[in-house]
Amino acid sequence: MRAPPAYRRSRATAIGATAFLLLALPFLVLGVFFLGQKARMDFRCEPQGPCVLTRSSWLGQEEVGRYAPQDLRDVEVARSRSARSGAAPIFRPQLQTTSGVQPLAYQWTEDEAEARAYADTVRRYLTGPRTDALAVFEDHRQASLRVGGAFTAVGLGVLALSLWLLSRTLAHRKAERAATA
Repeated sequence: MRAPPAYRRSRATAIGATAFLLLALPFLVLGVFFLGQKARMDFRCEPQGPCVLTRSSWLGQEEVGRYAPQDLRDVEVARSRSARSGAAPIFRPQLQTTSGVQPLAYQWTEDEAEARAYADTVRRYLTGPRTDALAVFEDHRQASLRVGGAFTAVGLGVLALSLWLLSRTLAHRKAERAATA
């Protein structure tokens, strides 16, 4: 097998670099999407002051709501009612406020005792004298870290390959110009 003519090497590597760049983009976009899932819920209350509910991801944080003590009504454990036969019930603690219901966990859990323990902790604080601060959280970011990290790593690897092919394209073009001059 003989080598392709010199004028075709830069074209072939340019096509390869473009193809790998286009392949890397979806991986990078999906990686950022998964790493940006706000799967950690923090509920913090100041002594005799407002309570703040925030959602966090590996890339950022946002405040869901700031509630005065009189705006908080109760904490309940929501139970899903699946239409599928034989489906196991799932549970999630929820905060009832004057402005509506806010989930205190990103994901539902199959363990009712875990959801009830979380809700009872918040309920005890809300019904008590509120002389201490409260800081509780549910962190479900591990799954998004694994998936988002894998997509990002593959995307960066393919991007590095694309950049290497781009450098080879530039070297081939330089050699072609030198050969024609």
